Amino acid sequence: MLAGPSFETVAECWLLQKLGADAVGMSTVPEVIVARHCGLRVFGFSLITNKVIFDYESKEKANHEEVLEAGRQAAQKLEEFVSILMMSIPPPAKVS
Repeated sequence: MLAGPSFETVAECWLLQKLGADAVGMSTVPEVIVARHCGLRVFGFSLITNKVIFDYESKEKANHEEVLEAGRQAAQKLEEFVSILMMSIPPPAKVS
């Protein structure tokens, strides 16, 4: 987890790879920490939206358009996934 709100630097990408990271996020981890602190049960998932750039000389750069496009492309599948997930959760037991 990196604090953001910015794209990972090349140095951060190299460090995270050396530490064994497969993905990096800015919001899921702190949101889960707060939710658990509040006693909430959590199911988390994230959408990976941009590629890692390991080369300072690369012409490719992480950019906001890439992130928005990945979100647009995944929107319908994510909506279906969340709908199926929510339908599979039993309602809470009634307290009398």
